[in-house]
Amino acid sequence: MTTPAVQGQTDNLTIGIFLTRHPYGAELDDLLQEIGWVPGAHPDRDHFARRFRYAQEIGRDARRDRRAGYFTWNAQRFGRIFVYKVTWYIWRNPQSNIDQTIPMFSADLGGMREFRDRYLDTLTATTRGIGAGHDLQELREADARGDSHDVQFIQQRMIRDGGLGEILSGYHGLPYADIEEVISQLPSHALGSINFNFQQSAKKIRRLQNDLEKEQARISNQLSDWVKLQTGLPSNAYQLALQDAQNRLSRLRSTR
Repeated sequence: MTTPAVQGQTDNLTIGIFLTRHPYGAELDDLLQEIGWVPGAHPDRDHFARRFRYAQEIGRDARRDRRAGYFTWNAQRFGRIFVYKVTWYIWRNPQSNIDQTIPMFSADLGGMREFRDRYLDTLTATTRGIGAGHDLQELREADARGDSHDVQFIQQRMIRDGGLGEILSGYHGLPYADIEEVISQLPSHALGSINFNFQQSAKKIRRLQNDLEKEQARISNQLSDWVKLQTGLPSNAYQLALQDAQNRLSRLRSTR
């Protein structure tokens, strides 16, 4: 990530600090006014909206890259409008010199999560459908040229990306389900010398998934304890992060 323009850094910090003072969120126009838009005096509202989007983008990228000095915020539907709420600040811990993500939790993120989950479900379903069509197309082409290696590779990919579940459930007129749910609904029978026991395979997959989930829960508990010991995150990290943001903003403004 290249260093953003000073204007973008300033806008990100200005908006982030403003949102920490408004735990229930703020509307877009309020945030545009924080970075300089004056209704009536500045007719080019789109100019400030672009600055807002850029500030939001560099904050999102900074969180992904773990780069100190930026806020992350997101939109939440509230009735017929959207409000924005701050969620994270990337703070450099002076004791460890590590850039850490500090939660700047708002009053309620439940609505934001619900909205994002619905959006992600729609996006996932659309992406899976496109991917399944592409998988099937490539599978037929590999089979036509007799490339058994590619056939096996594509089949394995179809398991991972959900393409096989999409295709099988569609062919059998079933609502989409992951592959282990689909095969449990398929009849088991013999075809010549081959015995297709789908139910047995489905049970084995579910058993392995249950074992995986238990192991993930166990390691999650251990990791949580280990992280607390290793990172040295102070109990007042929120206050320290907010002070760091204010100091950074003051320095940026003094250089302009």
